[in-house]
Amino acid sequence: MKKIFLGILVGALILGTVTVAMAGPFPWRETRQQTRISQGFGRGQVTPWEFRHLERQQGRIEGFQGHAWSDGSLNRPEARHLTRMQNRASRDIWRAKHNRFHY
Repeated sequence: MKKIFLGILVGALILGTVTVAMAGPFPWRETRQQTRISQGFGRGQVTPWEFRHLERQQGRIEGFQGHAWSDGSLNRPEARHLTRMQNRASRDIWRAKHNRFHY
């Protein structure tokens, strides 16, 4: 019984590691961008309107990522589109933090 349980546990850990490796840099970028948005808002570099806009944009990225992974894999066009969305969001965050509007 212990061998079966240990086998299932090891299999689950291996599968989880493979799944995380397949996710690529997308979750890391998403976390980093959320941190940048929060820091900008906390320091007064991002206005409340810009904050809401950037948060909605991050929500759309998360929604698309969930949709893209819904079939269990991320194909090349989906990955390309997700990368473009994150690049655009990163550029928007930078612009919001470095424009002349502060609160």
